[in-house]
Amino acid sequence: MAPRFVVLLAISLWLCLPLSGLEEKPKPAPDNPELIAADQLYKAGKFAEAAEKYQALLKIDAKLVAAEAGLIESLLREQKIDEASAEAVKALAAQPNSAALSAAMGDVQFRLAEMPEAEKSYRKALQIDSQELRAYLGLARLYQAYSLYRHSYDSLKAAYQVAPNDPEVQRWWFNRLSRRERIAAIEAYLAGPHPDDPEETEYLRHYLEFLKATVDKPVHACRLVSKVEQTDTKLQQMLRDPRHIVGYGLAVKLNDRNSRLLLDTGASGILIGRKSAEKAGLTRISDIRFAGIGDKGLQGGYVAVADHIRVGELEFADCVVTVSDRASVTDEDGLIGTDVFSSYLIDIDLPAEKLRLSPLPKRPDETVAPTALNSEGESRSNPDDTAEGAGDQKAESSGDASKTAKVAPAPRLPKDRYVAPEMKGWTPVFHFGHQLLIQTVVNDSKPMLFLIDTGLSLNLLSTRAGRQVTKVSSDPNVHVKGLSGTVADVYRADKATLRFSHFAQKNQDIVSFDLSKISKHTGTEVSGVLGFELLRMLQVKIDYRDGLVDFAYDPSRWQSAR
Repeated sequence: MAPRFVVLLAISLWLCLPLSGLEEKPKPAPDNPELIAADQLYKAGKFAEAAEKYQALLKIDAKLVAAEAGLIESLLREQKIDEASAEAVKALAAQPNSAALSAAMGDVQFRLAEMPEAEKSYRKALQIDSQELRAYLGLARLYQAYSLYRHSYDSLKAAYQVAPNDPEVQRWWFNRLSRRERIAAIEAYLAGPHPDDPEETEYLRHYLEFLKATVDKPVHACRLVSKVEQTDTKLQQMLRDPRHIVGYGLAVKLNDRNSRLLLDTGASGILIGRKSAEKAGLTRISDIRFAGIGDKGLQGGYVAVADHIRVGELEFADCVVTVSDRASVTDEDGLIGTDVFSSYLIDIDLPAEKLRLSPLPKRPDETVAPTALNSEGESRSNPDDTAEGAGDQKAESSGDASKTAKVAPAPRLPKDRYVAPEMKGWTPVFHFGHQLLIQTVVNDSKPMLFLIDTGLSLNLLSTRAGRQVTKVSSDPNVHVKGLSGTVADVYRADKATLRFSHFAQKNQDIVSFDLSKISKHTGTEVSGVLGFELLRMLQVKIDYRDGLVDFAYDPSRWQSAR
């Protein structure tokens, strides 16, 4: 899980001609003291107070666009999603040619996981006004989720050109800076008013500690040191009791210590317990806080470095590992997120109990696909994150900091998703940090987003989605436990058929609980989870670089595996 600082990257500057019948209008000067005060409250993260001020302004002038847009954004940040949606629909009906309101509607649609609609709203906003900041920010976030990293980079760069001092632009721009510049920028950001909630602020403070502890040291690149570039590794059954498999583990050697880690497509990086870290002799770097499913909130731990990590025949050097303050994390030694292998084509053949790692298809402009272990997890959410700031980090990693200013490598810009000819039948997924979200239809619903998660034993449906598509009732006999403790309120949703990719599965009494915290931190609606009980029947292939997955089901192999 490594440093939990998630930076959304950027995209291409494209300016559209105005739509027929629409005119680009200059923005009025912000000379209204009450509006300025409301905006300052929003930028300081005081969203409820900001919403009250925006509402008071709208009582005086119902068509004050800046107040209406500010109210919608404040309601979204308060997680009042339905209220924000209703407000956006009402406001756009009254003023359909407003760029600010179109962008605000795009933000609402993105939060509701209505991605095509969100893109249309953002594009409409920029056709009306090519300087609409929130439209550029929205497209940067949207294209990041689409694995269109170059598009995302250009959109963020456009936002930076429009408003370089905006707190949200600054928050996104950190990852474009060298480590020293990033430290200074984050310190300045945290010293002033900013819209992050307490958890986000704590993540950022710990990430700052990590940067300060490593600024004069080479980047922990987790580089491949073995001559073998692919491996075929046996997965090990992880049992709740002699008859029930709850997951599959992977034999991993941390330094000279043998460990068995739960292979988890829903997790990020490598997370182990304190005792395992001590036995492996890991080097501590800085404190960290992390979270998972459960009601106990953030958990304590620290970031450490392993000199060597071995997975099958692949050996890597200088890798980041997250250590929990607890003696152990799971019933085994810990867990390993599949995003650790994001530089590889990942083939999790669950019926055959095998993990295969092989090189990704080469892009047309590459001579060889890069190979490394992404042990820092979410701190490197873009596999092509080598532009600008990352280039400076490469210069720093040479060990001679004095040369950095004189001989900086040319920036290498991010690249969009590449679909190799042999992967044209694969299913695109939405990529949010380490999370892979796949469009899923529940009964006859519109498409929703479900997390692909081999680390969770059950399929899940959020209570919000469950109440929209079926009946939901409380079930005190079901207990769900994650990294953040036990879930208090668990429900059962009646008769849910899940359709994803080219598969369908009927579920009777599917487990349901509130996923709003996950949705909040993801930034879009997570309506459910495809868990181990379903995925164990499938061969699951993942291409993190391009945001693609493929599933294969062979009934004869599944029956023999049982």
